[in-house]
Amino acid sequence: MDGNEVKLSIEERERLMADEVPHHLGFTPRPIQRLSTQARPQSMVDIECRHFLRTQSKDFTREIPTLEYILWVEAGKSPAPVPARPDTSYNSNIWRNFRRQYGLNFSAEGRKISEVIATMYPLNIPAPSQLAGNSYEKYLKESKLFQDSNKKSLAIERIRKEIKHFKELKVKSDARNPPLSERGDILPPENFKQYAHRFIPVPSPPPPPPPLDQKTDLFGRRYTPRSQPLLWKLTYRLNHPEYQKLREEIRKQKEAMEMRRKVFHKTPDLKLSPIQESK
Repeated sequence: MDGNEVKLSIEERERLMADEVPHHLGFTPRPIQRLSTQARPQSMVDIECRHFLRTQSKDFTREIPTLEYILWVEAGKSPAPVPARPDTSYNSNIWRNFRRQYGLNFSAEGRKISEVIATMYPLNIPAPSQLAGNSYEKYLKESKLFQDSNKKSLAIERIRKEIKHFKELKVKSDARNPPLSERGDILPPENFKQYAHRFIPVPSPPPPPPPLDQKTDLFGRRYTPRSQPLLWKLTYRLNHPEYQKLREEIRKQKEAMEMRRKVFHKTPDLKLSPIQESK
């Protein structure tokens, strides 16, 4: 053992990680502060996630599909079990006669319809047929089966949700064994419309502008003009928008000055008196 090596105590050697909560000497934390430092209880989800992270994928991944999955795929290949010849209309008197023959008697107390009326008017349920546009939702809308409008709307909404759920199940069942082409590609649905891809050509760059000393004629040819363009004078006349109005004002001022000058020349000369001259 090296002499410079520091010896660790039993607590430092056994507890490698120090406690996150410091030890308070004079004051202890309040109960609400203890809840913030308390560890969250472990759940089954935490245990499964940690088990998934520390386990390699090859240990729990199955390359061969399970028997249930194979049966599920094979069941989707067979058509729906719809009978070719539907059954005849159901008559409730059949069950009534069968019950009377075998002595199956049930109490009929509290029933509104007596046995005689039930025998005279049996319940006839027709054989299954194609509904087309005559759906159960249409029947609820047009019939007076519900007197309350709220209950009627709830029943219609429930039928719509069931139809939506049936369509989702049909899509999932079709996805098990989709129709394939000869090359093995999945065929699109019958009402699928394949549109041509939109092609937007890249605009060509504009042609370079002609040099400053050249011009373009009617035929698109460039030429160098022999004469230079005229230089416009930066005069007050060409640049001021109210040049005419300004000239009128200047003319009026000149006329006024001329009138003053004429009036000044027409005034007689005043001679000084002898008294003022002696002074």
